Amino acid sequence: MQALRVVPYVVVAFLLTMAVLLRYYVYGDGLVLPLEQRRISHLAAPAATYLDTATLQVRTGVPVTSTVSLYGDPAAGDARTAVWVEFSSLETGYGQRIDYHERRTAFDRRTGLAVDCCNGYIDDDTAIKQTGLAFRLPYGAEPRGYPIFDPVLKRQVTLRYEREEAVEGLPAYRYSYTVGPAKVEDLPDQIPGTVLGLPERGLVAVARYVRITRTLWVEPESGLPVRVREQRVDTLRTPDQVDRVVSFQADQVTEPGDVDAQVAEAAGFRRWAILIRDVFPVVCLVLGFLVIPVTVAVRMRRRRARAKRSAAAQDEKQVPGHDLADAG
Repeated sequence: MQALRVVPYVVVAFLLTMAVLLRYYVYGDGLVLPLEQRRISHLAAPAATYLDTATLQVRTGVPVTSTVSLYGDPAAGDARTAVWVEFSSLETGYGQRIDYHERRTAFDRRTGLAVDCCNGYIDDDTAIKQTGLAFRLPYGAEPRGYPIFDPVLKRQVTLRYEREEAVEGLPAYRYSYTVGPAKVEDLPDQIPGTVLGLPERGLVAVARYVRITRTLWVEPESGLPVRVREQRVDTLRTPDQVDRVVSFQADQVTEPGDVDAQVAEAAGFRRWAILIRDVFPVVCLVLGFLVIPVTVAVRMRRRRARAKRSAAAQDEKQVPGHDLADAG
């Protein structure tokens, strides 16, 4: 009997411990970005403008798609740092490649901030130091600004929070940044003056300038971008700082199929996070605080029942035998 009296206190201790473990260890310690990664997404524009490098003619109204492939390198990471490699290929709807970029980035698995290690590079350039968020926002994204690295501009920019919006019914934070026109490279080959509107000149040295507005809709619990919009204008500028020709212009957005897949993934994580962080710990606390009062109430009821039975038995003993017979 003495052992049974201890059971409620053991149950309470277990429930309170579970509440703490779920909130601060299962949820808190589990929020690290994975070493492994395999994700492919597409941004498309139905009508873009680009300079065909094969013919040196500007083509308009051409459908284009950016395919972004992201892979993890688990062997290069550890408990604190992950390494992912991203391949980005921009192609026309007819299969002609317009642009291609590749980068390898190490980052902190909790904060998502880039780390200068592990043979990082952008387009074979290992001298570029990547800073800010590497690929995505961290778990539990907040409605505030974040530093993030732009692989096209090859520099850190500020991703600003705008407002909350719903994407396919899923709550999301909308962030964006606009940068440029910013110089990204000096073209290695000179361009004929006729292409630049300078027929009186032969070959002309030019630099590529980019103005880009990137908007991200991010599910805050998971930090996953469920939709991306990229509005970009590339121009070729001569040394006199005059933009002579548009080499690329497009308004690309994540394709609907990818939006659906990313919304489903983010919604699944959101449900898990809310259950583990908010619902289950509260349930454990409520049950824990109810165990003792319920146990006390049950014990008091049992004591009263025993007391009544004892009183009835005592009364029965005090009644004389012949009275009992008469009563019958």
